[in-house]
Amino acid sequence: MVLIKISPVILMVLIGFFCRKTEMITTEGMEGLKTLATSLMLPVLLFHTLATTEYTSATIAVIGIMLLALSAAFIIGMLIKRAVPSAGIFFPFLVTSFEGGMLGYPLYAVLCGEARLSNIATLDIANTIFVFTVFLAFLTASVNGKVQPSEMISNVLHSPVFWGVFLGIAVGVTGVAGSFLNTMAGALYTSAEDMITSALSAVILVVVGYGLSFDRAVLKKCGKAVAGRMVIQGAILAVIMILLKDMFATAEMKTALILYLFLPPTFVIPAYAKTEEDGIYLSTTISLYSVFTIAIFILLTINMKV
Repeated sequence: MVLIKISPVILMVLIGFFCRKTEMITTEGMEGLKTLATSLMLPVLLFHTLATTEYTSATIAVIGIMLLALSAAFIIGMLIKRAVPSAGIFFPFLVTSFEGGMLGYPLYAVLCGEARLSNIATLDIANTIFVFTVFLAFLTASVNGKVQPSEMISNVLHSPVFWGVFLGIAVGVTGVAGSFLNTMAGALYTSAEDMITSALSAVILVVVGYGLSFDRAVLKKCGKAVAGRMVIQGAILAVIMILLKDMFATAEMKTALILYLFLPPTFVIPAYAKTEEDGIYLSTTISLYSVFTIAIFILLTINMKV
């Protein structure tokens, strides 16, 4: 049973790597796949998940905890960058934020089913808020030297992912989704939503495999950022599990937390690279960490079957 869940994930990553090595899919073609995933498939999935989530005081508490965790990782990254200049300007951004939508959602759905996606969606709300405000403001300032508030607001308002989250929460807090889904219109909506999002997991895993590079020099440089992120996020996970274990008492919620905190940083970072060298470094670091995430996914799959 474990192999049934693990083998398709590994296969899609290998297909992505094969597509790059054989040039079956060009770089432009892969960018098109990313755009399809981030501009349509992912926003629809986020909207549906958040619109059908039950919002309670516990939900708000989890969002607050995750905002603190994101801020803590970013501050630690900034301190390390200042103490060790060779870490590079991108280090603080590679040790915080999470690619919840494009990788966390698909992997968690395989582990616990789409019906429980609200567990990881709750964790991801804070990440979306953080990434589209503080994170991108500092990232743009680090690369360009400054950032205009109007530019930051424009980036947020032009993001389909933001609107998927915003509208999903807006509908979710009203509680009308449940009654709507029981109507004929709801059945049509559900059918369309399933069709749009069903291939998301496969597309994202192909993208991850496509970005892998095994150049030794690149891997050595990227390995430091990967190791730094592992340590920082591992420490944050330990603190949360010790101090707030009652909030993550169920197996599904605990699995969501572990998987989420070991996700790679947001896939938007390479889009802010100014040079090809920086782009390769960022893409390879994220892809390398994505492989680590899949290893965590495999361990969680085995543990759930024990």
